[in-house]
Parts: sequence; structure tokens; C-alpha cells
Amino acid sequence: MRDFLDTNRGFGCYTDDTQMALALATSLVEKGCADAEHISNEYAEFYEARRGYGAAAHRVMGSLLNGADYRTTGRIEFREGSYGNGGAMRIAPVGLAYRHASDEVLHQAVEAALLCTHVHPEAIDGAYIQAKAVAVLGTTDPAGFDRRSFVESLVGQSTRFANQRKLEILLEQMDAQSSDEEVIYVVGNGVRTAEAVAASLWAFLRYGDVPEECLVRAVNFGGDADTIGAMVGAQLGSLYGASWIPDRWYGCIENKRQGRDFMVELARRLARLDVRT
Repeated sequence: MRDFLDTNRGFGCYTDDTQMALALATSLVEKGCADAEHISNEYAEFYEARRGYGAAAHRVMGSLLNGADYRTTGRIEFREGSYGNGGAMRIAPVGLAYRHASDEVLHQAVEAALLCTHVHPEAIDGAYIQAKAVAVLGTTDPAGFDRRSFVESLVGQSTRFANQRKLEILLEQMDAQSSDEEVIYVVGNGVRTAEAVAASLWAFLRYGDVPEECLVRAVNFGGDADTIGAMVGAQLGSLYGASWIPDRWYGCIENKRQGRDFMVELARRLARLDVRT
């Protein structure tokens, strides 16, 4: 698969991954920082059930819409919180907005962006890895960029074994010249944060010098394909910008309420935001 498919959501329609990222980006540009309460309100405001939210996310969004305290909704489904990839899939706007911030400040912003939905340490750590990746890539010149060294640096940023070990496996499999199928079999491509983060970074590590091919390969890993694709797309966009996006993709993106034109303008406003404290 190299192009859009016509689904029950409509041709060119985005999923919950993009919708939550748009909500997060909107909050960032309106507040000028990661404000947990405002972010939670935006998630609820943007929420549309048809976008493909998981069952747990439906219940959290419904609770927020009914006035639940955003500081407690992250434990509605699981006492320790969800280790699902919903935080990492949408966190890219935080990485971009906080690209010059310290690691501590970036981590606090990630926690604020996830508070109402993901409080499990693995989910927070995986989202932080993705945010840090976006932050680094957004301040890096593509010329001479070493993707392997970049992934090695992310291993040191992780504090949770599940995430850290899967990133180490990527480097080991790169040395072994393993196939995509072999790597995805080992690290996974499902809804767990550690799997989606690793799968996205494998695509970036292996194919990141050709953005279009990289994104196609990532989506074709299967599993939670929209999440893996969203994360890789954020990585590629942070490093290369948007000029590589094929017209046949760009022209097919839905363009009604909160569609393509809205996204482009929001992205421009987000790119001007530079939060450091």
C-alpha cells in the first residue's frame, strides 16, 4: 500500500491520532505552554467518535465531556494507568514547541499533555522519547545527520526498561542486517507504547533518508499502522519539513472543519512557538 484507502470514515479522513495532535497543538498555541487542564478541554472539544478511538479512550473522553476531573481520568480504566501508545502518537506538537527546552522542562510538558489519559510510567517515558526525538530533529540540519547515533542517544533518554530494551534491539538488529519482518516480530507493532515507539524508530533508522519511502514502509508494518505512521511522519516532518510530501497525498487530505487548511495554519503558528521554561 502506497496511497490512501477509502474507508468507512471517508477518503482522505484522518484518525484519532491526528485529531488528538491537533487538539494538543491548538492548546499549545492558545496558552503558549502545556497547560494540563486546557489541553484536556481541547481533547474533549475536538473528540469525534468516528475517528477510531479505542474503547478506553472513548470512556475517558466521555468522562471529560461530562465534567470529570482531568487529574483523575487517566486512571478510569486501569489503576496504574494505560501503557498504550495514545500518548506517544499525539505528542509531537510538544516536542516541537519545547525544542529548545531542557530535558526536565520537556518531560514536565509531556506529563501535562498526557495527564488526563496516560499516567503509566511506560506511556509517559515512550511519549517523552518521541517528543525528544521531534525536538532534536526539529533543530538538526539534515545534511550529514546520523540516524544511528540519534537512536543511540534516545536509548540514554529512556528511563523504563520496556522502552529502552526495544531501542537497544533496533541497534542490534541493524548490525545483524535483519529484515523488517524479523525486527517487527521481535519488537512488535501493537498498541503498547514500547512497541509503537520502537517500530516507528526502526522505520526512521532504516529508511529515513527517503521520507516518502520511509512512511510507506512504516505503515506497511501493519499492526497499529496509523499510530506508527503518525509517529514516523512527525519525525520526518521535524527533520525535513513538508516539501517531500507527495501532491497525491496532500491533495487528498480532508479539508472541511479542522481539515488541511486548518492544519497548515495551525502548524505555522506552532512552529513560531518556542517554549523554554
